[in-house]
Formats: sequence, C-alpha cells, structure tokens
Amino acid sequence: MIATVRNRRGIVASVDPFDGDTGRIHLVHIEYNDHGTPTDERLLWELEPRASLEEPNALPNVAATDAMPAEDFDALLRAARWTALSPYLDPDGDGPLSRQPVASPFHGGVCVEDYQLVPLLKALRMPRVSLLLADDVGLGKTIEAGLILQELLLRRRIQRVLILTPASLRLQWRDELREKFSLSFDVVDRRETDLLRRRLGMDANPWRSFSRIVASYHYLRQPDVREQFLSACRTPEGSPHLPWDLLIVDECHNLMPSPYGEDSELCRMLAAVAPRFEHKLFLSATPHNGHTRSFTGLLELLDPVRFSRTNELSPLARRRIGEVFVRRLKRDINAATQIDQPRFCTRRPPVALELKAHPVEADLSQAFDAFRTAVRSLIASGTRQRRRAGAFAVEILGKRLLSCPTAFAESWRRARQGFAEAQAASESEMAAAERSLRQETGDDREAEQREATAATVTGAWLKQMAGALSGEIQRIQRALADLGFDLDGAATVDQTPLTDARFDALTDLIERLLLTQGEFRADERLIVFTEYKTTLDYLYRRLSECYAEARILTLFGAGGPEGMDESDRENVKAAFNDPAADVRILVATDAASEGLNLQRTARYLLHFDCPWNPSRLEQRNGRLDRYGQARDVTIHHFVADQDPDIRFLDHVIRKADEIREDLGAVNEIFDRAVHRRLIEGADADTVVADLDRSVAATRRATALATNANPSTEIDEVRQAAALTTMADEIDLDANALSDTLEAAMAIPTGRPQLEVGEERGVYRIKNPGLSGWNDIIDEAVRLPVVNGLGPVPGVAFDPAPFIEQIGQLSVFSPRRDALLMHLAHPMMKRALAVLSRCRYASAGAEMSRWTVRRGNVPWGADALVLLSIEELAVNELRETFHRWVRTMALPVRSSCLDAALPHTDARSRRGAQPVLDEQARDHARDIF
Repeated sequence: MIATVRNRRGIVASVDPFDGDTGRIHLVHIEYNDHGTPTDERLLWELEPRASLEEPNALPNVAATDAMPAEDFDALLRAARWTALSPYLDPDGDGPLSRQPVASPFHGGVCVEDYQLVPLLKALRMPRVSLLLADDVGLGKTIEAGLILQELLLRRRIQRVLILTPASLRLQWRDELREKFSLSFDVVDRRETDLLRRRLGMDANPWRSFSRIVASYHYLRQPDVREQFLSACRTPEGSPHLPWDLLIVDECHNLMPSPYGEDSELCRMLAAVAPRFEHKLFLSATPHNGHTRSFTGLLELLDPVRFSRTNELSPLARRRIGEVFVRRLKRDINAATQIDQPRFCTRRPPVALELKAHPVEADLSQAFDAFRTAVRSLIASGTRQRRRAGAFAVEILGKRLLSCPTAFAESWRRARQGFAEAQAASESEMAAAERSLRQETGDDREAEQREATAATVTGAWLKQMAGALSGEIQRIQRALADLGFDLDGAATVDQTPLTDARFDALTDLIERLLLTQGEFRADERLIVFTEYKTTLDYLYRRLSECYAEARILTLFGAGGPEGMDESDRENVKAAFNDPAADVRILVATDAASEGLNLQRTARYLLHFDCPWNPSRLEQRNGRLDRYGQARDVTIHHFVADQDPDIRFLDHVIRKADEIREDLGAVNEIFDRAVHRRLIEGADADTVVADLDRSVAATRRATALATNANPSTEIDEVRQAAALTTMADEIDLDANALSDTLEAAMAIPTGRPQLEVGEERGVYRIKNPGLSGWNDIIDEAVRLPVVNGLGPVPGVAFDPAPFIEQIGQLSVFSPRRDALLMHLAHPMMKRALAVLSRCRYASAGAEMSRWTVRRGNVPWGADALVLLSIEELAVNELRETFHRWVRTMALPVRSSCLDAALPHTDARSRRGAQPVLDEQARDHARDIF
C-alpha cells in the first residue's frame, strides 16, 4: 500500500506486528519513491504523527473532474504496469507465483541476444545462484552477468553486491553497469578509502559503508584490506543471514587453486571471502587449466555443497557440472543461427610476417644462443637450486631478446651492473628475484622495475661464472655495439639500433594496411601488443618519428605518480574507439589484454612479441574478436626461418589459434614445451611433436570434464518469443516508452517536451532546464565534460538507431550522440514515479483517471466500460472478482468509455481520439 509518513510518500514493503503491555504495535518497512534520502526506513506506525494510508481503490470522481486525454490515460496505465515489473507482475492473470516473467532485458540499454538469456534463466531456477559463466571470449559475459544482477535486484533477492575484477577493469565494470543497466557501483581502493575516512573519520570502513562495490582482487588480496573486509562481515551470533548477497568474480581463472603445492594468495583470498556470499557468479573464458584438481577446486569455491576438490571426477560430479556451468563458442552460435547472416565475425588464420634480419641482428641471436648453451652446460651437474637459478637467468634475458633488441640491451646493461657488484649473488637471492617477478601486478612500471632488479641480480649471480663465460659475454657485447648500442651512455630505450627487422616489418604492415597513397585511411586501426613497457616506449618513440604523434597512442598498466591513471586509460580507449579521432595505432602491454573493448574501429592486431603463456595470446586477440566486431579479424606475428626460437614460437601461435577454446586446459603443456625449447635447448622438432600429442590428450580429458552430461539448455528462440509476448502484454514498445516519457515531462508545462530529430527514431529534449527534470537530465543524460555542462544527446527508445549493418553483420554500437532509454534509466524511472504519484488522491497533481474513446464495441452492446484494476494481494475473493470484471459490460449510449483504478493488469488501447461530450460524461457519472 501507499503511505504518507514524515511528509514523504512511499510503499509499505512489510508489516510486522508485536504484542506488548500497551497492546499491538506494528514495525513497518517503508520504501520511499520520491528520490530522497534515506531511500527506506523501518518505523513504529502507531508512534508516527500524521501517518496515513492512501486508498488503493478509490474510484474516479467523474462528477468533479474532466476526462483525461487518451494519451495521458495510457501513460498512467503503463506507469502502473511497468512499475509492477519489479518484482511480481503477472500480466496474464494466472497468478503471481506460477509465472514470474523475466524483466531485466527491459531494464537495460542493450540489445539482448537470445543466447544471452540462457544463463539468466538458468540462474533463476536456482534457489541459491551458483554459476560459472565460461562463454567464449567476446560473447558478452558482462551483459549476461548484468542481466542476472538486474533481475535479482528487481526481484528483491539481493541488496549487497561485490564485483572482483583485475585492476585494469574496475572502471570498465563500473561504467558499463551504469551505462547499460543504470546501476551505480562504488570503486573501492586505497584512494577511495582515504577519501571516505577524511569525510567520515578514521574508523570508516568502505566495505560497510557501500552496498554495491567494484574492487580489484589484487587490492583485496592485501592482508590489511582483507581483514578490513572480514571485520565488516561480522553478523550477530545465530543470524541466518549472510552479510553479502552476490559475489561476481571476473577472469576467475586468475584465482584458481593450484594443482599441487600451496595455493596462490589470490586463491586464498577468494576462499576467505566467498563463504560470506549467498549467491556467486564466476566469469572466465578459460576456466579449466588442464588439472582436474584445480578445476574442481574452483567449483568448490563456487558451490561447496555440490563440489569438493579432487583429482578425479566421479560420474555424479560430471552430471553436477552441467548444473552450474555455461559454455558456448562463437562458432557454435554461428552454426546454430537460423538466418543467413552470422552473429559473429570470422577470425582468419594467423598471418606470419617474415623477418629479414640484418647480419648484425643474427650475430646477436647467435651470440646469445652460445651464451645460453654455455650456462646450461655449467649448471647441468649442480644442485636443484643452482639449476633453477640458471634457468631463470636464461629466461629473463632470452624473453627480452625475443621482444626486441632494445629490451634485451636494457636488461644486459642491468646485468653488467650486476657483474660489477663486489660480491656474487646467491641462489636464494635469485629465487627471491624470481618470486618477485612472478607475482602479478597491474602496474607495468612496477613490473619493469622488477625486471630491472632481476636482471641486476642475474648479472651478480653470473659473476661467479664470469671466467668460464668470458668469451660468450664479450661476443654479446660486441654484437650490441655493432647494433649501435652504447651501454655506458643514455638509457637504451632512447637509442635507436642500426637495424631492427621487427620494426621494419611493423612499418611495412602499417603502410600496407593503414595507408593509401601515403595518407592514413579513416576506417582502419592497428593494435600492437608487447609484453614489456621498455618495448612499448621504444615503439612509441620510433613510430612518432615516422608518423604524426597524434596518430599513436599507448595503453599500459596504471600505477605510481608517473603512471597512466584510470582516467588516462579511459581517454585512450575512448579515442581509439572513436571513428572520428586521429589515432590509428595503439601500442599496448598485456595490462590492456583482459576485458577491454577495442573492437569498434579496429580489426588488425600484431603480436610484436609472443607471451609464453598462450592464454595471454587469446586474451590479446579477444580485444578485437568479440561481440560487436563487424569485420573479419586478422592477427599478425613474426616468423624467421633462420631463427629456430622464433620459428618455434610461430608453431605455438598457430597451435594456440587452432585450439583457442581450450587454451586454459593446455597452458601448462605449452609452458613445459616453451621451457624445454627456449630454456633447456631441446630439439625443436621433438618438442613440437610432443606438444601436439599432449595437447590432443588433454583436450579429450577436458571435454570429458566440461561437457559430460550437460544440463538441457533452454530453447533460446522460445524464450526470446516469450519476451516479445511479455512486451505486448504490458504495452511496452518504442512508441509507448516515448509517449510515457512525454506525458510525464508535460505535466508541469504541457506538450511537447520531446521532438523528433533529423534521424528517425532519435528525439531531442526541447527544454533541458525543465523544472523538476533538469537535475536528472544533467546527471544521467548530458555528456560529461571537464568544466561546465556538456551537450545533451538525443534519446532513442528502440535499438534500431544503434544497429550498424557492416558487411554481413548487424552490430549494436553505442553512440555518444544518442542514449537508449529503458525502464531502469533515471529519466524513465522519474517518469514512472511522477505518473504513479498522480494516481492517488491528495498527491497534489493527480489525474482524473478516466477517459472516453470512440470505437467499436462488442456485438449486442451499445458501449463498453473497461476497468483496469490493481491486485495488491491474493485472497479467496480474487477469482470471483476477476470473473465479475471480465464479464461486466454495461449498456452505455454513445462512446466506449475507459476508467482506470490505481494499477492494471489489463491492456489499454491506444490511438483512438477521446470523446469529451456531455452525454458520455453523464453516463459515466451514472455508473460510478
């Protein structure tokens, strides 16, 4: 019911009676609908002065009011219907518990694909949601998670939500939930915690102060932060409620339990916080790392009732996997599409760019190969710790050489500083440097510093072998000098080698793909990925010398006072995705390879170096090969027949492309193969053959684990049709949305408030400063600018203006000059609230709630009275009442007359002109 209390109006959500010495009193939970604060309160009804309940079934006073214009009457009815979508509208009258329709697709500014409904419907069948969304890279796992999140909020099953992501994706998650679903989340990190404590005091706890949070799992991993979180999770002893409702973990493979030995800090953090949540959603395109123990351990964190960590899956466990696991591939969805055009673009086979290395570059590669062979020989008979230290020394230098000569020269310069140390480093110091380097960080500058430290320690450790390696060391230094590097001069990143075959191949690719007659094409972009910040800086400098600096952008991990902060990264993403921007080339590190959407303008990608973990390759490729990409994607990499290491990596890249849907399961196999070839120096052909056999065997085992006995999927086409039927039942379409917003905005000053723009389907807000609406327009519609007020984009009520037909694909592309309205958008929520308040007497601006139309009537009747009613409860009189309403046809001479009570479950008719004649009004007065 509607209550007025403390000079505010709200909905009575619950009433709890308590009997005491003074009689019965009631604890009433009020949810306010006036956009004030607090949004809800619990209060003792009998102690509230001037508290009152609104009559939910007051009839229209036709004697004292005029009939409403038909379009306003329709808007009033729609506001009643649409607000009833949260949570229990049952339009067909079969009962609110027998059919609870899905509503979240109507509360999002997205074009929902039918396959994205499957996880949502699967989640709604679960009393406690536990889902592992493992769809292919780029299928829209964020949208699927957003639909589930929105639906649970609409059904009031959840309130407190925590989203854990990689550090680089915090703002993207926050912004996408706000833009796509109008859900506000707070980002919690060190900076936000400090700001909160300045406002509220040093004891303020962000995990207690905010109810919807996005945070980095690297941040929550820190012991003091984790303890702060757990302290905010304390509940009264014996409480049946968990402190949090929903946990969403993006890229959850990063937190997977170890197959042997001690789990990572991230995994231990997740194990500590996950039991505090009622519902859980884990997201990853690579959920299986090839180890059953790791996979089942991840499932145990997701749902400890169904699963436990084990080395072998039982038949029962395999059946249960289908209950919590959702996995689809782009090619499977394309194959299942019943229309001529595919849903997704095609990724072409990887293209190898032949390197034409200058003899001095070949000399450097051969010099390092001789150095690597000598180190292996010297450590072969040593202790396990010594062999591991030697392998690490070879790895840290070898990977940099495979990136570019400049990156290797910088590491070698650092190693020379280690040679000059007074005392040689020990194996334990090498182990410490390795642990530091392996520890994940989202800050590329910090990673680069760790690389530099590790190279220096490596040089100090190699000092003890200096005599045995003197010839090999001198040969490397001569080769670097021949390339033009002065290791005693300026930083090598600022030096240009005399020759660089990789950079030459890059510029040839740019000339071929991006330029026409020396001018950059407007419709093409190129992303260049590298593992190292040194390589990124080198490429940016040289590309800026070759082309206009405005054509080149960089994207790397944030951190530090001189690092790229989150706003810088967002500006780079926005510019690269803007077809009108000058940028044509983006040079990025792997910090930009998880979750970022870069597919709007680019279809070409180059791996300037090859990460030894093939899942990173796929994460990079997934920036372009994803939902919303309209053109076929082409991936490039380097190959050199005269360099066996690069030739081996060419096979790795091609193999990874063949089995990209199972990369998570074969990562370790690739790691072993790369280590055998590039660290131990095993024969390349032998390693390749063993790699192919192991990959085939592991893929069979993984398929058995993830596809065994899957649950029956819901008919996607049937569910999409059900959504269409639902929209018809509640009169929800583009015209209805625009008419309803127009009616609400016109209440204070009259029509029109929206006018059709130059583009069909896009409307312009005539008066952005409209009283009562200017605040919501400034906050939720205007484009953000640094100072002052930004422009007001157009508004659309149908996805059609956002659909681009590019080639064979129809792509939904967000636009800066237009917003897609939906039921959860603040503008529509304000409209529904305004119209809902007008249904009640004493609301101040109430509408008369009745109208008259001319039109056809049933045969044998002169007129029809249509009552739209609201069910506030279900009781034994319900069916009798419905039968009476459905069969009532009153004889009225003249027109068809409609009269509305506060809510509705009957469909209105739009389009007829109102008849406001005295005869119809007299008949209406007689009836009521």
